[in-house]
Amino acid sequence: MNPAVLRQFAAFAVIGVVNTGVYYAVYALLLLWLPYLAAHALAYGVGVTGSFLLNSYVTLRTRPTWRGFARYPLSGAAGLVGSGVLLHLAVSRLGMDEHLAAVAAGVLVTPLSFLVARWAITSGARRTVTEPASSE
Repeated sequence: MNPAVLRQFAAFAVIGVVNTGVYYAVYALLLLWLPYLAAHALAYGVGVTGSFLLNSYVTLRTRPTWRGFARYPLSGAAGLVGSGVLLHLAVSRLGMDEHLAAVAAGVLVTPLSFLVARWAITSGARRTVTEPASSE
């Protein structure tokens, strides 16, 4: 696999872990003042926005666009649907434990989420930083 794509995928995965922590911290803080569904919606919005910006600048080294921002939630939808299908198959067909199956499905669907996020962000965007030339 191309080293630049591997670097992007690793950055995407790390940002995903960080984003999960940010979501939960914002959610827990908002729970002090808001009902849980309102706290969830606002924390989710903060998480999606932060994830989009970090993945634009850090992972894909592009300048964020409104078009990319509008399409970015499709990566979450792809992850949700893909992991749901894998979760169902693992539990109903393979007899896996629901907890283990959920983790496995999330890990296995990450490449799909990455590809959709990369498409959403970069389609029509200009690169702001070039990748170093590979020494092949």
